Amino acid sequence: MIRALAICFLLLGALSLQGQNQVDAEGRKTGHWKAEYPNGRTLYEADFVEGRPVGEMLRYYENGGLRARMLFETEGERSYVYLFYYSGLPTAEGWYVGQVKDSVWTYYSEFDGSVRIREHYVDGKLNGTTRFYYNDGGISEELEWKDNIKDGAWKQYYKNGVPRLSGHYKNGLLQGSYEVFFSDSTIKIRGAYLDNRSHGTWSFYDETEKEVYALDYVNGIPSDMEKYELWVQDSLKKYELVTEPEFNQQY
Repeated sequence: MIRALAICFLLLGALSLQGQNQVDAEGRKTGHWKAEYPNGRTLYEADFVEGRPVGEMLRYYENGGLRARMLFETEGERSYVYLFYYSGLPTAEGWYVGQVKDSVWTYYSEFDGSVRIREHYVDGKLNGTTRFYYNDGGISEELEWKDNIKDGAWKQYYKNGVPRLSGHYKNGLLQGSYEVFFSDSTIKIRGAYLDNRSHGTWSFYDETEKEVYALDYVNGIPSDMEKYELWVQDSLKKYELVTEPEFNQQY
C-alpha cells in the first residue's frame, strides 16, 4: 500500500512538471518556468515567450518570502519592479529598460516603510533631482545630477523645513557659493568653493548673526595658518563643514 502511494505521488509530481521549464526549437525558454532552491522552495516563477519573460515574474527568498515582483510589458523590454526586504516591507520600486534603471525610482526605509529617496534615471544614469526624505515625509536633502555626475544645486533642510545648507556642484565638484544656516534660518557659515577647495573669504557667525571668525583661502589653503589653527582649536566642532550629500554617506 505504501509503495503504491509513493508511486502515485511521483506520477502526480511528474504530471505537474509537464508543460513547464520547456525550451523552443532555438533553445529559448518558453511557457511557464519555475526554479527552486536546494531546499525545494521556489526561487522564481514566470512565463516566457521566445526567451523573454512576459506578464508577472515572482522571485523569492530562500525562506519563502517574496523578494521581487516584476511586471513585464507585452512588447519591448520595459518592466516595473517591486523589491522587498527580507522582513516583507518594501525596499524599492521603479522601471527597468532591459537591465538598467529608468524614470523615477523610490526607495523605502527598512525600519518603518517610509519613503527615503526618490531619484530619476535616463538610460541607467542619474539625471535630474534626487530627493532624500525624513520619515515624516519632509524633504531633508535635494541634489541635481547629470549623467551620473553631481551637477547643479545641492540643498539640505531641517525637519521644520528651514534651509540648512545651500551649495552647488559643477561636473562633480563643489563650485561657487556655500552657505550653512542655523535652525531658525540665520546664517552660520558663508564661503565659496573652487574645484572642491575652499576659496576666498569664509565667514563664521554666531546665533545673533554676529561674525565671529573670517578666514581667507587660496585654492584650499588658509592664507593665515596661525589664525586658522586658532580657529580649528576653538570652533571646529561647532562649525564642522558638510561636503558630501547625506544619502551618499548612508546608502
